Amino acid sequence: MSDWIRVLVVEDDRSLALQLQWLLRQDQEILLASSRAEALRILEKEKPHVMLLDLGLPPSPEDPSEGLALLQEALEMAPLLKVIVMTAHGDQATAGEALSRGAYDFLVKPVREELLVTLIKRAFFRRELEEHFFETRKEDLPLPMVVSSPAMQEVIDQVKAVAPLPVSCLIYGETGTGKELLARLLHHWSGRSNNPLVVVDCTSIPISIAESELFGAEKGAYTGASARREGRIAQARGGSLLLDEVGELSLELQSKLLRFLETREFTPVGGRTTQADVRVLGATNRDLREEVKRGRFRLDLFHRLCQVEIRVPPLRERPEEIPFLARHLLASLGHEFRVKLPELTPEAIQALNAYSFPGNVRELRNMLSRALVLSRGRPITPSDLGLSDSYSEPMEESEPAAFPVAAGYDLPRARSCLEETWLRCALERHHGKVAAAAQDLGVPRTTLYDLMRKHGIKIQE
Repeated sequence: MSDWIRVLVVEDDRSLALQLQWLLRQDQEILLASSRAEALRILEKEKPHVMLLDLGLPPSPEDPSEGLALLQEALEMAPLLKVIVMTAHGDQATAGEALSRGAYDFLVKPVREELLVTLIKRAFFRRELEEHFFETRKEDLPLPMVVSSPAMQEVIDQVKAVAPLPVSCLIYGETGTGKELLARLLHHWSGRSNNPLVVVDCTSIPISIAESELFGAEKGAYTGASARREGRIAQARGGSLLLDEVGELSLELQSKLLRFLETREFTPVGGRTTQADVRVLGATNRDLREEVKRGRFRLDLFHRLCQVEIRVPPLRERPEEIPFLARHLLASLGHEFRVKLPELTPEAIQALNAYSFPGNVRELRNMLSRALVLSRGRPITPSDLGLSDSYSEPMEESEPAAFPVAAGYDLPRARSCLEETWLRCALERHHGKVAAAAQDLGVPRTTLYDLMRKHGIKIQE
């Protein structure tokens, strides 16, 4: 990352503009503009990293509309530009309007030097991270991974460094942090990306068929085995195998997995020993060291599987990522649902920033999915997100008597969206426990599993 910051100061008061130029003179190139037209010309020619914008511009400096129009045009011209708006003391409504239109942050006049310098450096660092993210996307990655915080950038750098190495990896993180996405990224950057990545959800495999699911089985090997079954290891030959929530495997299956990791040999149920070149990745939300102490996970398997450990920080430890991530997910959902993309109100952004997100990114996505349906195209508010005005706790759930649907939905799509939202909410509420969620929804457990498969919902990530 470069340390040289190019800042465009848009201020019609010449003396104040020169004062700001003097304050920012160190390690920064300062460009000055006094009008909307002049600022747009400089933006196109000089491509600044950060714009410091006084919303009161000519011809009517007391009216913020000219500054707000410039903000919108500037972001359309340079989406990665970070705009810091300057407002008069007490003008919170205008500041909120600027934030809802995409401003990075705001300052109240008179501007304090240390706060101004700090904010510009933060804005520049965020821009550099986002630029790195979009450059990464140009590599045609098979996943929507958002990187806009130092903590996640460190994780991505670790994944990229480990990907080409012939080692097993264990990805640790709370539910909903994006462990499977990181595994896909690791596979993509490895030398195995032309071969399959096979994902095994260890929480959903019945114990009775777990061995045949992983290692395969010959015809007639057990009651009901009417045909030869290819196991997941064989399916992943030449590629990677992700054991999602690997801590759920039985001790017996752990022993057989250990043998495969040591010898690259496995024996299908009722069959002969064979070999497979497969890289094994594990993902878990459990502390496997603690599981080892309690006798629930083999120590030798832990060391074989955890040659490299990648820890994914929870969303509450990277709050600066929430607004950018929310807008990214909202855009993705809008495209998926084929509806007009609504804005997040400043109050909604504030509510998201204050919430602790025990379900992490998955919970954020579920919140936005619900809000997209409830808002019907209007700006999204905290109540659409299911957050109270205190911004600290979810609202008490009300009866789903009226569930408005966004324009453009036909009845089958609206019904499907409602069904998926209710499923996700129930599973989130019961921390992924299918039996409890099924009882809550008043359906048999087998029906809930069928609905989860229909909507592509996994219990753990």
